[in-house]
Amino acid sequence: MAKTDLAALELFQNEFSNTLNGEVRFDEITRIAYSVDASIYEIQPIGVVTPTNRTQLISTLEIAGRHGISVIARGAATGITGGCIGPGLVIDVSKYLKAIIEINYGEEFVICEPGVIQDELNAQLSSHGYRLGPDTSTGNRATIGGMLANNAAGARSLHYGKMVDHVEEVLLALTNGELIRLKELSSEELQEKISQEGHESEIYKKVLGLREEYKDDILLHFPKIPRRVSGYNLDELIKNENLNLSKLIAGSEGTLGIVIEMKLKISKKPRALGLCIIHCHEMLPSMKYVPEMLRFHSFSLEMIDAHILTAGRNHPATQGKLKWLVGEPNVVFVAEFEEANEALVQEKLALFTTEMQKLNVGYAYVHVTNPPEMDAVWAVRKAGLGLLLSKRTYSRAIAFIEDISVGPDSLAPFMEAFLACLKRFGKEAGIYGHVGAGCIHIRPYVDLNQADEQKTMEKMMLAVAELLLEHGGALSGEHGDGYVRSWLNEKMFGERLHRAFCELKAAFDPNNLMNPGKIVHGAPLLHDLRSSTKAEVSKIETFLDFSKEGGFELAVDLCNGNGLCRKSEGVMCPSFQVTRDEYDTTRARAQALRAITHGTLPKESLSSQELYDVLDLCLQCKGCKTECPSQVDMAKMKSEFLYHYHKKHGYSFRTRLFGEIGTINKLTSPFASLFNAVSETFIVKKLLSWIGIAPERTLPKLSNERFSKWVKRQSQSKGTIPKKRVVLFNDTFTEFNHPEIGKAAYKVLMSLGYEVIVPAWNCCGRTLYSKGMLSEAKKRADALVVILFRYAEEGIPIVGLEPSCLFMMKDEFQGFVKQDEQLKKVQSSCITFDDFIYQHIVEGVLPLPLTFQEVDFKFHGHCHHKSSGGIKTSMDVLNSLPGAQAIAIDAGCCGMAGSFGYEKEHYVISMAIGSLKLFPAINKPSERIFQVVANGISCRQQIADGTGRQALHLAEVIAQRLITEV
Repeated sequence: MAKTDLAALELFQNEFSNTLNGEVRFDEITRIAYSVDASIYEIQPIGVVTPTNRTQLISTLEIAGRHGISVIARGAATGITGGCIGPGLVIDVSKYLKAIIEINYGEEFVICEPGVIQDELNAQLSSHGYRLGPDTSTGNRATIGGMLANNAAGARSLHYGKMVDHVEEVLLALTNGELIRLKELSSEELQEKISQEGHESEIYKKVLGLREEYKDDILLHFPKIPRRVSGYNLDELIKNENLNLSKLIAGSEGTLGIVIEMKLKISKKPRALGLCIIHCHEMLPSMKYVPEMLRFHSFSLEMIDAHILTAGRNHPATQGKLKWLVGEPNVVFVAEFEEANEALVQEKLALFTTEMQKLNVGYAYVHVTNPPEMDAVWAVRKAGLGLLLSKRTYSRAIAFIEDISVGPDSLAPFMEAFLACLKRFGKEAGIYGHVGAGCIHIRPYVDLNQADEQKTMEKMMLAVAELLLEHGGALSGEHGDGYVRSWLNEKMFGERLHRAFCELKAAFDPNNLMNPGKIVHGAPLLHDLRSSTKAEVSKIETFLDFSKEGGFELAVDLCNGNGLCRKSEGVMCPSFQVTRDEYDTTRARAQALRAITHGTLPKESLSSQELYDVLDLCLQCKGCKTECPSQVDMAKMKSEFLYHYHKKHGYSFRTRLFGEIGTINKLTSPFASLFNAVSETFIVKKLLSWIGIAPERTLPKLSNERFSKWVKRQSQSKGTIPKKRVVLFNDTFTEFNHPEIGKAAYKVLMSLGYEVIVPAWNCCGRTLYSKGMLSEAKKRADALVVILFRYAEEGIPIVGLEPSCLFMMKDEFQGFVKQDEQLKKVQSSCITFDDFIYQHIVEGVLPLPLTFQEVDFKFHGHCHHKSSGGIKTSMDVLNSLPGAQAIAIDAGCCGMAGSFGYEKEHYVISMAIGSLKLFPAINKPSERIFQVVANGISCRQQIADGTGRQALHLAEVIAQRLITEV
């Protein structure tokens, strides 16, 4: 169908909407959200279908086929080649088609649907000692269907191989919705297939013909290397006597059909593992020893260069995971060994190290056998790509020669030639990868907004292709062809094999409707680039200061599409973790904002209802600021958007109510008893529901006495020796709702020998900021900085009890408060109560007179705390209490997120977020008495509403154990 055939397109859309009961979207924001993956391309699809079952998927193919619409299957869209984007109809299999149909441990196989996530499958297999062999670095969101489509491998391919080595059978949907089952066939079964009529029979006949005609070409021209995922797997046709066409589907990128179901071999988990990390001063001289390293039969052999190590030191998510690093190496090699037990691993590590020292490979050799420490090493390696992309500039680490592959014996001479080529083009690159398999990840820094840089990229790619041909290599050893490499397949494989690829494609997909333009018939490299010189980047006038991010436009552009926001664990992204909808990812939100700065949407869209809808379920948890490799700060961008939105549409009564909660509390606190009495009555609930507040919620109670009033009655004895002094910041919620927390903190700090200063209540503006009421928030912030500066100037710590308020001052203030010494001093003086108390622990003991109580603590960390350094200090403080054992609840956001969970339209999803992990962890039976601890007021309220349990603040926990009253 021609793009301009609007009438036909309308008929197509109507048939879809009227026929399918699933999720069918043709709106512009959805199409923008689905226009990217982790590649350099951006192409809006016609629409998106998210089938709820395989019947709907088949119906989708039938309708699309009748209308001549191409289809693109999509999983998590973590690929870097543009393999799952295109101008046709996107079929998102990740949300619903994720059933694990059968696991057979006796025969060692699993049958599953394509949307199953790699880590979630492995979690099920793990309890029986199994796993799926290929282990991609994107395992926490990569779908099994996507892994098969890309013929994924991972770091341990030396042992496990690629997906093609594990697939045994697939149920494939063809372009017209016809289903065929591809598996190993005996000669008798094969004869029966080709004797039949129909499309399936024609496919088998064509494949047999290709095997016969091109056997010599395959033997001669297919790269003889461990890792090659370019082109179609024609080499699999000549490996075995029995034909198994499921092997052709591995790495076919959805161009032959869409996999509905697959049968995969599963593998035994490694027994005992250990790492030897070789630190080297120079990359090239050390690379020549890779064949020697492989002589010891390593389980995996990886390399990480200085670009990644340096970025890792500067990134909050990885800087604490580099304790194994010795000095400043130019490159490290991570050799992993597997044996029957740890003693044998230690022997192997010692032998390996001795031999490498004899060869003088490196200057330091670090052995790691402790599982958490090994996890830290792998976390840095897996974060490699993201760390390269965290550079805040338009010159980015670009994926186009990302995963080039040669034989391990050819690695050193190839890399010498490649680095000379890189230098010739005046480029630097981050380099890491699977050196044991000869597969190197290389990301040259390129500014795709510049036309000359685009041309340089194209010239480099052609030059590298020539080098690979000289060294018997392949353009891809891991990520496939997609848009970025398909145009070179004829050059890499030769005219005859490329013709064979085209014939195979035509046999399965005669109308070229299955993900066209990938593997064969590739478009030129520079088409539909995500960053393009065609459209000038529009400058947006912002209220907040985005200079730290390089400007609002670059802040939006930082999202590289890697899709980490689709993971199921951690803080980011709570709404997606419930809905499993791409529309609710940080990636989709960033892409919608980017559409404005790049001119796809008009500037006026910055205050539009459409943009409001896509940002609506952002809870402003700030998880993306830390967990996203590019540190995309969507919470800040949402506040900026809400400012523009409300500037045009005005503030609703509910928005003002929540934003000005500090002022409202001040006005109503003299009538606290009356307020508390009527707040739960039927008529008030009805009124609240009318203005958009969920009637199911319990409103926070007002205290009969403000915290500041209580403080005035306290006397602090003045000794001859001046006491140490500390400021206890009096936030809105401590002042009006929970003065008992302030009292507890006051007593604990006094017991530690401090003179406690409690300034008069002044709101930090957090609630205003979250609602986009930025002018009002700035007034509060400016006033508060002046007040707190006089203490900060004297070096007095400013201790905060409510995490959201404390981190408002530490983080958000720099977005709209004048950048001067006053602000810097205040921000550097601000510290959480937990961190402050932690500083007083001596040899694991808090020096206070505390009672011994055998009690467990389940601690839930506030999102802003977790995204700004973590909760380790909180755990250490709890574990320092006599008789205490503390565990951190493995949950992300609680789901309340300030006022979010109180809003009627958000109540259900708010509770669903809490129900993911938080509520079950609290409700889980425990043999010992346990107390729930949560420092955030929102978290405590959500826990009360979701579990019926009252959580305490850490200050209350310590104060309750004090033996003597202060």
